[in-house]
Amino acid sequence: MKGLVIEADSSLYTIEADGVFYRLAPRGIFRKQNIHVIAGDYVDFDDENLVINFVYERKSSLKRPNIANIDQIVIVMSLKEPDFSPYLLLKYLTYANYNEVTAKVILTKNDLADEKNLAEADSLLDSLHIEHFAVSNKSGDGMDKLPNLFSGQITVLVGQTGVGKSSLLNSLNPDFNREIGEYSYALNRGKHKTTSTTLLPFLGGYIADTPGFSSLELRMNENELAKYFPSFSPAYLSCYYADCKHVSEPSCEVKKQVSEGIIPQQVYDIYMRMREDINEGIF
Repeated sequence: MKGLVIEADSSLYTIEADGVFYRLAPRGIFRKQNIHVIAGDYVDFDDENLVINFVYERKSSLKRPNIANIDQIVIVMSLKEPDFSPYLLLKYLTYANYNEVTAKVILTKNDLADEKNLAEADSLLDSLHIEHFAVSNKSGDGMDKLPNLFSGQITVLVGQTGVGKSSLLNSLNPDFNREIGEYSYALNRGKHKTTSTTLLPFLGGYIADTPGFSSLELRMNENELAKYFPSFSPAYLSCYYADCKHVSEPSCEVKKQVSEGIIPQQVYDIYMRMREDINEGIF
């Protein structure tokens, strides 16, 4: 029987097949063959002996969060508590580009933000041509626009701790009953509540709630950053040098577009900061 892994927790896995949920373990040979089952995997399983027989080929996968076969990444960024971070946003978008997955953005806590906060975030996302939504989990403002975003898609929510991912899920469907983390003013970040990746059925698709993290290690080299950084594609294909780093090379299309205002200077400055982080080994 074929099913979808909706939660991976230690050595047991929750599988959904035709609306029925099973709690299964993989065959012992999985460990010998170094086969790992992750959330989002489609698997063949024995519903009598309650074991997973094999894992179907994945169309996509992420290492952090560890999930397979997703259609889109929805980046959740708060406008306040914690403050909106252009650097972190561009890091998430680079990660999505690197994994060749469509990315969209939800801006939470717009009830706490002033017009300047929202305008700056809107302007940046518009310049990157990223579809985005501003919402308030508390007041419900903007929430009516979200169901179409998730309908029929396997979506993974990513975002640093405390931005309101679990609150967002509970607003979409109270039956999700996700445990909400408390915001820590002393540390300027949220406290973890979600501890494992879980796929939640929603409007013919699934939303993956993932553990939040305050930083994201991309583990990229300079060439990969130059290729996958947001708004650089397809400009980098027109650079004179195929391996252009967009720093001091002549006939660089990316730098040309920065000088013409097509690529915002703020975006390019963050790219240069990320290059420094790579060189210092903190990326």
